[in-house]
Amino acid sequence: MGVSEDKYQALEDDGQSEKALTVEDIINRTVAVKRTWWCMVKFVALFMTGIGAKMVGPMMIGLPIFAGFLNYKSWECVSEVCVNLSRNATTEDFYTRKTICDNGWAAPEDIRWLGNRTSFGLEWGLICGNEGKGSNLRSFFFIGGFVGLLVATTMFDAIGRKLTTLFGLVVVCISTLVSGFANGYTTMLPLRVIHGFGAFIVTTGVDLLTVEFVPTDLRNLSQLISSLFWMIGSLVLIAISYGILQWRNICYTLSGVFALFFLIVLILPESPRFQLVKGKEAQARKTFNKIAWIFNTHPLSKDTKIIFQDYKNNYWKQLKDFRKYPLMQKNTLILMVSWMSIACISYGLLFSWAKLGSDIYTNILFSTIGSFIAHGAGIVYFTIQYLGRKTASVVFFLGLGLTFYTSIPCFGVKVTDGWTLDNIVCLLSTVFISGVWGSVVLLTKELSPTSHRGMIYCLASSSGRLGSFVGPYSALLYNEIEPRIVLGIFGTIAALAAIMACFNSDSTGKPIPSTPADVVKHTGHTKIEDDELDN
Repeated sequence: MGVSEDKYQALEDDGQSEKALTVEDIINRTVAVKRTWWCMVKFVALFMTGIGAKMVGPMMIGLPIFAGFLNYKSWECVSEVCVNLSRNATTEDFYTRKTICDNGWAAPEDIRWLGNRTSFGLEWGLICGNEGKGSNLRSFFFIGGFVGLLVATTMFDAIGRKLTTLFGLVVVCISTLVSGFANGYTTMLPLRVIHGFGAFIVTTGVDLLTVEFVPTDLRNLSQLISSLFWMIGSLVLIAISYGILQWRNICYTLSGVFALFFLIVLILPESPRFQLVKGKEAQARKTFNKIAWIFNTHPLSKDTKIIFQDYKNNYWKQLKDFRKYPLMQKNTLILMVSWMSIACISYGLLFSWAKLGSDIYTNILFSTIGSFIAHGAGIVYFTIQYLGRKTASVVFFLGLGLTFYTSIPCFGVKVTDGWTLDNIVCLLSTVFISGVWGSVVLLTKELSPTSHRGMIYCLASSSGRLGSFVGPYSALLYNEIEPRIVLGIFGTIAALAAIMACFNSDSTGKPIPSTPADVVKHTGHTKIEDDELDN
């Protein structure tokens, strides 16, 4: 049986504190406690095993970029009208999107696409005036993610992190396999909604499951590994898409990868923090002792009491807690705004590379490399480590806004035949984008109590899906308005988000809260009467 926190002081006064430990204490003394080289290798290996399924997110987000890519520069004339026009034009000016769209040409009547690489965008005629349908396939994915995350708010804190994640993996695995048999836009569109539904449940689930095993001083490192796996997912997708020429085979391959992730998550234990909050102390003890065996640390003895406060309220009572605890409500709203802002910018830029550069593979590859540099060189990690979570999020948002504003006067200045100065400046923005994601996601994990973490993380991430939904359509704006205006919009969004982030709480160096009352205790921003905390 556990010990409530209000009895801990009495135990300490009686000299029994070693036999009464908080959840944070147990994890800190069990997981990689010696900080030796071998212990850290085991920690990183175990964490990487758990977080690996996070690659599902970038793989499914980027699927239509490669499987539906429109290469307007690789075609030849078929109709007599097209052939006659080509004789009186230079190759550079003729073989462009403008030529095809202005003349209303279509394949195979007027033109023939060259190369062995297939694309559903070309196969289904999603070109010129139908490009909006391609944007729908990208954006509707985030509608599915939004719905999936709202559904998951009722699941993560009810049936657990592991079971909910496995459910998401089943959904995304089957729907990706079925996508390989899609015969048109109307078939793929609902499948993209289902893709998003499952994918964001998976990425959220593995984040929740893994962070609750991590010691206090290693949570920043765990976020670094988590972010790296998101980028690794992008690189794996690039490699698969580049090596496999048929877009349907890309879908089949990804489905197989997701089936492997399902098996990996299946062998992971449930979060002991979640088990304790649900009053399942015996199961939590077994999990803690398994971790102790892996790291060769002392298991919990039968006499050791675990200090915890269970929380068995239902979904509606969870919602009422936001009114009861204004600090948790304020933090959640700020996090939702932060997620929405960075998601709009991230995916707006991601789906704009075809407009901003000549080679989509190179552009996205360099963008991903920029993120790797941000994390691998320690820029994100050390900024968060030394400035703290909150201050780092403000700094990264401000840097991102400044980068976009800098790109405006640089627009169109040629560096090479395929690159302009604004392309390079936008690539540099990926460093700040990585920093924002790293700090904001870590804040979301640490500021939300275990009893509400599934709900708060899903609410924040679902707000990000709203921003993600808008992002792909910004790529269409490059065809309609001055590109400098689009870059200025991105910069303004980042600047406003930085101002909002200044009012958030900071979780740096503090224990992960178990209940809403712990959020108040750990931050000290608001005073609540003791009898209210006990209710």
